[in-house]
Amino acid sequence: MKNYLLFLFSIFLLLISCSEPSSSTSNQSTVPMEKEENKEPESKVISIVDSSQASSYNFEEPLLTLALPLALLEVSGLSYYPEMNQLLAVNDERGWIFFLNATTGEVEEKKTFSGNGDFEGIEWLGDKISIVKSNGDIYFYEEGKKEPQSKVKTKLKPSNDIEGLAYDADKNQLLLACKGDPNLGKSDKYKKTKNIYSFDLDKNELEEDPFLSVEDDVLEDYVKDFADKNDFSKKKKKKLKGRVNDFSPSGIAIHPKTKDFYMLSSQGKLLIIFNKNKELKEVVFLDENIHRQPEGICFAPNGDLYISNEGKGLGAKIMKYNLMN
Repeated sequence: MKNYLLFLFSIFLLLISCSEPSSSTSNQSTVPMEKEENKEPESKVISIVDSSQASSYNFEEPLLTLALPLALLEVSGLSYYPEMNQLLAVNDERGWIFFLNATTGEVEEKKTFSGNGDFEGIEWLGDKISIVKSNGDIYFYEEGKKEPQSKVKTKLKPSNDIEGLAYDADKNQLLLACKGDPNLGKSDKYKKTKNIYSFDLDKNELEEDPFLSVEDDVLEDYVKDFADKNDFSKKKKKKLKGRVNDFSPSGIAIHPKTKDFYMLSSQGKLLIIFNKNKELKEVVFLDENIHRQPEGICFAPNGDLYISNEGKGLGAKIMKYNLMN
């Protein structure tokens, strides 16, 4: 009798154990579905471009990712060296020029051009290499030489915090992007603005009037208009506004075909594009998981785009995007 009762009790426990998971599973499967129905889909990349045009690159996923060595953990400047099909890079701590394989990211050569310093940009000028320091000093280095040919101290100052350098071959000038104070000297003319200044290579001097000004209000209105037209939620609008308000140039490059000006910002993870007439053309909110700290930008002659990212606790990387149109 005892054995029979024990048998019945065992069957009762077995039935309970079988029924509980199915009930629990049923509850678990309905809760996420309810949340999913009310959840607004999030785009990792948002490209705001004039309706009559299309974005030239697909920033959802890079075509190629190059892992950089530890010596370039703080990679800050990037340029393309077409004669050798290499990338040129500097870090923001030492006066070294790195010659990188454009397919693997491997360091094929390293040259010393100066001692330690905060070096932020590098450009191939056709017959020499130019490097800019955050205080506005410009170094000129000729391939094959042991020392730089010259160093020019401009009217820029440490508070301007130069972080971007581009070569405008058509006008034989360098473009220097101010991450910090947009004004020269003691002037306070420019407020809520990020300025790009030009350095005339023929005259060997800095032009005092900005080459291009990026006004905070213009960026904000451009993004707000797009968000309103697409009926974004208040939360999403606030996030985009916060990111665009953070715009501070960390890199600049000129597109070899369209002559558009591409300005990268590590703060806000943004790419701001002005056309050759200096009119705002596109604002790209980059994927923050891909571009953790974008600092350098350059183009290959065929229009392929490279963006370098500092390590930020992980390995530094360069992302390549192919020109689509």
